[in-house]
Amino acid sequence: MDNNNSNDIITRTVNKFRRSQEKKRELIKYLIDNKPNLIKSVWKRKRIKDCWNVLLFEQLASWEHRLKSGSFCKYDKFCLACSTRRAIKMIQRFENFIKEMDLASKNWYYIVLTIKHSSNDKLDKLLFKLTKSKNKLARNYRNSKRLAVKNKSFFSQFYGMVSSIEVTKNKNGRHPHLNLLVCTDNNVQIDKNKYKSVGGKWSNTNEQILTEWKNITGDSYIHNIRKIDVSQNHFSLNGIGEVFKYAVKFSSLEIDQLAEIVELQQKKKYRFYDTYGIFRKMTNTNVKIKEQSTLPILQKIFQYIDSDYQEI
Repeated sequence: MDNNNSNDIITRTVNKFRRSQEKKRELIKYLIDNKPNLIKSVWKRKRIKDCWNVLLFEQLASWEHRLKSGSFCKYDKFCLACSTRRAIKMIQRFENFIKEMDLASKNWYYIVLTIKHSSNDKLDKLLFKLTKSKNKLARNYRNSKRLAVKNKSFFSQFYGMVSSIEVTKNKNGRHPHLNLLVCTDNNVQIDKNKYKSVGGKWSNTNEQILTEWKNITGDSYIHNIRKIDVSQNHFSLNGIGEVFKYAVKFSSLEIDQLAEIVELQQKKKYRFYDTYGIFRKMTNTNVKIKEQSTLPILQKIFQYIDSDYQEI
């Protein structure tokens, strides 16, 4: 990597953190004025305010730059920079797990499960319904792993599942849905462009998923399924990264919407991320990410001063 490309990486990274800083200022003001219960701790407020105010880049002998460190608040539901950092670390952890367990040759699928909703539905009601349905699906999955159970869940064929709840907003109101990443030795039947979603897009479907999800929710059957190839690019957002992007996606919402989601999550103790089957081992294992052995030859430090980053 030449020096110009390396400097471009620094510029893009600094610009990303600059946008995060701008949103952070709006966020702190909104929380103080409207949701003081979410930021009542002076210590917590200071951590968010100081987050990523100093960025330390290292330049390696290969001319490559990497972000070595920065002060971060870890409140990733509010902070775009921390949510991006968390998503990347989760994807790296998952990639290492795939290699450790030799899972790249399995059949991998990305599944989106939605619930029936309208523009008049309150977010609290929708999240409760989706969480209840997710928990029921998880019970079906666990119970079907028992040999004595005859009526197996469709999802029992998967070695493991990673699930995340994502909330978007469209013309039909709030749209909470469940992202699933699964793997199996089986080839799952995919019927292309069979049903139209609420947004008018055609969905790739599976009749067994349709039937089971409707039985679980009582009224919802719209879903989407596609096969992905993790051996090509483990980090791609079109691959395994899709299920982890919720950490970043929430930060793209308007501040009042974001505050409402976080408040509901804290109040109702909702879990927006879960692992099942063999992926529970990933949750309980400290997978270390290999550091580059090349020694740094130069450091660059940027500090956030007067609404912008300045190199010091």
